[in-house]
Amino acid sequence: MWAFSEAALGGILHALKIPFTGLFIGGSAVIFITLLAYYSDSSKVIIEVTLKVALVKFIVSPYSPIFAYLAILIQCFLGYVLFYRGFNKFSPIILGFLSLLFSAFQKLIILTLLFGMTLWESIDVFFDFILNRVFPNNLLLDEFNISFIIVGLYISSHIVGGLVAGWYGSILPLRLENRGRKKVLYKNFDENKDLNIYGKKEKRKNWWFKPSSIAIFMFSVLLILLSFVFEDFNQNLASRIAIMLLRSVLILGVWYYFISPILLKLINSYLTKKSEEKASEIKSIIQLFPNIKSLIKVSWLETKSNKRFRRIILFIDNILINFLINENSEYEKYDQNINR
Repeated sequence: MWAFSEAALGGILHALKIPFTGLFIGGSAVIFITLLAYYSDSSKVIIEVTLKVALVKFIVSPYSPIFAYLAILIQCFLGYVLFYRGFNKFSPIILGFLSLLFSAFQKLIILTLLFGMTLWESIDVFFDFILNRVFPNNLLLDEFNISFIIVGLYISSHIVGGLVAGWYGSILPLRLENRGRKKVLYKNFDENKDLNIYGKKEKRKNWWFKPSSIAIFMFSVLLILLSFVFEDFNQNLASRIAIMLLRSVLILGVWYYFISPILLKLINSYLTKKSEEKASEIKSIIQLFPNIKSLIKVSWLETKSNKRFRRIILFIDNILINFLINENSEYEKYDQNINR
């Protein structure tokens, strides 16, 4: 389940139009590591499983960026340390907090290294310009830094997501035990409705072609134009933004054409060697992916009577519990009925 989450879940969640995909993938990792710790005698199992997860991700999503592997490594390290002395209900919550906090800061640090502080200053200038147009001569707005609020909300959302994932992971074993007694298999699958969750084969998307990069570029161009149109706009900002864009292009060029290929070559070499050693195990994991995709489809349709937020919560709950409590023979039979 963790390997599937890292390798394919993102695309499926995008297809289902579920927001905060990164939060779900990071939170899922926290839950799976917690389950590994609960059902294992030693936290060393987390290290062994992490390698398999990385191998599956390497095979299924060969264009994954280096930072994706870094996130898995950090989660592995935190899980190993926090569960070193065994499972307790506080360790999953700490794991969720630290893992998602690292995820949030990782993205913010990358943005700052790439665009510099000019990015955040530009956001402040733009919103100050808009607010002064709407509320002129309001002294309270002079101390209003929208960039701090955006960063604060972003980090807070990850912290809350991590705490929720950790709490859910800590109570999930008991829920599995109670639900397992009932042995409820999926029902009410409507064959006339389908979700395009299989999608197309994932292709590498360079950083500058991602929606966030395009949005930053368009925002920067807008600020440059505003600086020429309005006299009261910060006149020095246009040149600083132009330098920021040039700087980011140079950094991206050096990263993608020099540093990243070398690092990826080293990672690929190591993972290729390991994948040959664990070929049968990796193959058995990947063979379960079609079943999990069918399960996700059914779980999403089963929750259609609920409103959006509650639906998402129940959707995740159904996926984890239904998949983990059903025996392979039962699930394979059910999956054949779905495909038919």
